[in-house]
Amino acid sequence: MRDQNHDNSGIQDKLDLPVETTAEALLAVMKARGIDYLFANPGTDFPAIIEAYARAPQSGLSLPQPILVPHENAAVSMAHGYYLGSGRMQAAMVHVSVGLANSLCALLNAARENVPIFFGAGRTPITESGSASSRDVSIHWGQEMYDQAGMLREAVVWDYELRPGTAMETMVDRAMALATSDPGGPIYLGMPRETLAEPAATLKISPHSRISPARATGIDHSQIEQAAQILAAAKNPLIITSRSGRDPDAVAALADFASIAACPVIEYRANYLNLPSDHPMQAGFDFTADFADHDVILVLDTPAPWLPARHDWPHKALVIQMGSDPLAQDIPIRGFSADLCLLCRPAFGLPALSQAFAKAAQGQQKAIDARREKRSLAHEKARHELKARLLGSDPQKPEIPARMTPAWVSHCLDRLKPEDAIIVNEIGCIRPVMRFTRPGSFYGPSNAGGLGWGLPASLGLKLAQPDRMVICTLGDGSHMFANPVACHQVAAAHKIATLTIVFNNRRWNAVKTATASVYPDGHAMRANLMPMTALDPSPAFHEIAKACGGYGEEVSDPAAMMGALSRAMEKVAAGVPALLNVITEH
Repeated sequence: MRDQNHDNSGIQDKLDLPVETTAEALLAVMKARGIDYLFANPGTDFPAIIEAYARAPQSGLSLPQPILVPHENAAVSMAHGYYLGSGRMQAAMVHVSVGLANSLCALLNAARENVPIFFGAGRTPITESGSASSRDVSIHWGQEMYDQAGMLREAVVWDYELRPGTAMETMVDRAMALATSDPGGPIYLGMPRETLAEPAATLKISPHSRISPARATGIDHSQIEQAAQILAAAKNPLIITSRSGRDPDAVAALADFASIAACPVIEYRANYLNLPSDHPMQAGFDFTADFADHDVILVLDTPAPWLPARHDWPHKALVIQMGSDPLAQDIPIRGFSADLCLLCRPAFGLPALSQAFAKAAQGQQKAIDARREKRSLAHEKARHELKARLLGSDPQKPEIPARMTPAWVSHCLDRLKPEDAIIVNEIGCIRPVMRFTRPGSFYGPSNAGGLGWGLPASLGLKLAQPDRMVICTLGDGSHMFANPVACHQVAAAHKIATLTIVFNNRRWNAVKTATASVYPDGHAMRANLMPMTALDPSPAFHEIAKACGGYGEEVSDPAAMMGALSRAMEKVAAGVPALLNVITEH
C-alpha cells in the first residue's frame, strides 16, 4: 500500500517552493503532499489565501484547485465524498467561528466514519491595529472566541493553530499522517489572518513526506489462530458488518472467508458494499427470528452491530470483534461483547483468518460443507422472497404498483443504472431490491446521522470518479438539509453532472418511526397526522434544479418511472446535472 505522497525510499533532493507569504507556504506544501482540491467557503479571513491564488500564475506555485462552495456543510461533505471515491485526503476551509459552527455536522459525519479531511478555519484578527491584516470590520470583535477549536475538538484527531515561524512542512506532514493513521479522521488547523499574511522565504521541502501513517496492518497470529479455532468449532456462526467494505480489498477478503467458513453475513445498517449481493453467504441487511440461535459472531469494523434494546440477540454467543478500532474508543458507552479483539484492518485480518481456519477446520469439514450447501440453497430463495414482499409482486416479472413506492423506484433504478454506477444513499433507495457486486459502488450515511451529507458527498465523489455515473438517492428531508441551492450552484459552476433522485414522501419518517418504537400504542400513533412529522407543502425540488441550470422533472406515476430515469440519465451522460422529484407514498 502506497500512502498519499509518502515515500519510504529514503532522503531525496529538496524541492524549492518560491513562496512569499505563510498562506502560499501552507497551500504549496499541501499540494506537494497530494491535496488536489480546496473546498472553500471564504470570508474576511481569506485575503492572503486569495492573494496566493491570484499570484500563482506569476509565482509558478502549484496549489490545490479551489472549489468555491456557498455553504460549509456542503464544502466538508464534498471533501468527504472525494475521499470515498479516491482514497485521497482533501482540504476544506471555512470562515472563522461561524463557518466552523456550520461545518460541525459534516465534521461529525466524517469523524464517525474515520474519513481524513484537512479542515481549516480562519481566525478573526488577533490585533486591533498595527497591521494591514488587523481588525477592520465590526464582526472581527463579534467573531472572536476564547477557544475556537473547542467547538470541534471531539470531531478531529489533531488540532493546532498556525503561529508565526511554524515549520510548515513538519506541520502539514504530521497533520496528514495523523489523519490517515488508524483509526483516522479529520484534523483542524486554525489560521489567524495576520499569520497567513506574514512574509515567508522560499521553502525547501522533501518531495515526499518523511512521516508515515501508523496503520493497523499487523497480524497477531496467535489471536488469529484462536479466532479460527472458535469459528471452526461453531455450529451456527454469523458475521456482522456495516463498513468493512470501506477498504475495497476487504470485499474480496470477506467473500473468500465467508465461503471457506460457510458463514452467513448480515450487512446491518451497511454504509458500504461489504459483500456482493449475489454471494451465497449474503444473508440480508437485518436480523431474522433465529438471530438468538447463533453461537459465534464475528463483528467486522462495526460500531453498533445490533440493538440490544430491540433485538433478541444471542447473549451466550462468543463474540469476536475485528477492526482498526474494534472497541470504538471514541464512543463513550458501548457495551457489546468482545470476547476476543483482533486489532487489524479486515482487509489484512480476513486473509490470515482464512488460512488459519482451513487448518483449524480439518476435522469439521463435513459439517461445514453441509452448512455451505444449505446456505447456498437458501440464499437465492430468501433474496427472491424479500424482493417479492417489498415489490408486492414477482421480482422476475414485477407488476407496476398502483402507488409509487420506494421499492419500485429502487427496482427501476437497478434495472437502468450502468454496471459501474455509484450510488450515494441517504435514506433513499431500498438496497435489498438492488444488485451491487463491485467494491466502491454503494455508500451510505455516517453512523453519526448528520443529515444533508448525501447530495454534496455525491458531488465530491463525482470529481474523484469523473468517468462513472454517480447517483444520489435521498429523502426529501435529507435533501433540504443539504442546502440544495448551494449544491446545485457548485455543480453548475464546475460542471459536475450527477443524478439526484429525491424520494419525496412529504414526511419526516425517521421521527415517525422513532415515536412508534417508543410509544407503539400512544396518542401519536392514533392521531390523523402525527405532530412534527409533516413536510407539507413540499417544495418543487425539480424546479430548483432547473433554476440552477440543471434538468429537473417531477414523477408521481409509477408507470412513468422508467421513462423519467432514462431521460435523466441521458442528460447526465451529456454533462447536465439532473434531479428527479419522485412523489412516493407516505
